[in-house]
Amino acid sequence: MKDVSQQLIQDRIKDLRENTDFVATLFESLVGYAIIAADFDGNVIAYNEGARQIYGYTPQEIIGQQNMEVFFPKDFIAAGALQRVIDDLMGKGRVSFEGEKVRKGGERFPAQVLFTLTKDRGGRVVGFVEIVGDLTERKRAEEVEARARASAERIEQLERELRSLERLSAPPSTAVSAQLHSVTPLRESVPDVFSDLVQHYGGLMDLALEQRAYKAEHDISGELRSISERLGLLRAGPRDAVEIHSHALKGKTKVVTTQKAQAYVEEGRLMVLELMGYLTAFYRTYAAVPK
Repeated sequence: MKDVSQQLIQDRIKDLRENTDFVATLFESLVGYAIIAADFDGNVIAYNEGARQIYGYTPQEIIGQQNMEVFFPKDFIAAGALQRVIDDLMGKGRVSFEGEKVRKGGERFPAQVLFTLTKDRGGRVVGFVEIVGDLTERKRAEEVEARARASAERIEQLERELRSLERLSAPPSTAVSAQLHSVTPLRESVPDVFSDLVQHYGGLMDLALEQRAYKAEHDISGELRSISERLGLLRAGPRDAVEIHSHALKGKTKVVTTQKAQAYVEEGRLMVLELMGYLTAFYRTYAAVPK
C-alpha cells in the first residue's frame, strides 16, 4: 500500500512539473529564500537551493518524502494555525505573515512567510508555493539595537538622577545647618571611614536585590538610618551621601550583566533617597536641640 501511495505522489510530481508554471521561478535568483512547492495534500514537489540552506534538508530528503508540516512547529499545527493559513490562502490566493519555522534537527527560527496559489497552464489551481525569508539575523540586530538603546536610556536616566541629587546636596543657607556640613568631603578628610561606609552601603544594595528577587526580609531601612547617623556625627553633608551612593553603585555595576546593573540602579535610587531623608531628619533633630 505504501509503495502505491509513493508512486501516486511521484506521478503527481511528474504531472505538476510538466503542467504548472512555478518551476522556472523556483530556481531563478532567489537563493536567499526558501522556495517550496506543494500539492494540496501538502506533499513537497519542488525545493530550491535557498530552502536547503535555510532548512538544512537536502532535496532528496524532502521532495516526495515529506509533508509541508515538517517545516512548522508542532504546537502551531496542533493549535490549528496552519489550517487557518491554508483556509485563508484558498479564500484570498495569497497570504503572508511572520512566524516561527523549524530547521532540520528541530531548531526554531523567526521567518517571513508568503503563501501563494499555483495554477496549471489551463488556469486550474493545483497547489501552492511557500516563500520563506530567514529573519534570524534581522531579529538579532534588532535585539542588539534595542539593548543598546535601553542601556543609553538607563545611563541618561542615572545621570539625570545624579545631577538632581547633586543639586539637592548643595549646602543649605541657614547658619546652623552650614556649621554642620564639613567643607572637606569625607572621602578626603577620613578616607578609611568613607571606604567603610561605601562597603556598608554596597552590602545593603546586595541585600536589596536579594529581597527583591527572593522576597527575603532585611532591615535595610534600619541600616540606612544607622549610616545617616554616622554621617551626621561626622558632620557630613548630603553631597557625601551622594558620593557614597555613586562609589558603591559604580563598584557593583562594573562587572555584572546589563540586567543586574539595572536592578542595582533601581534599588540604589530608592536607597539613596531614603538615606538623604534620614540625614535631613538627623540634622533637623540636631538643630532643634537647645544649646
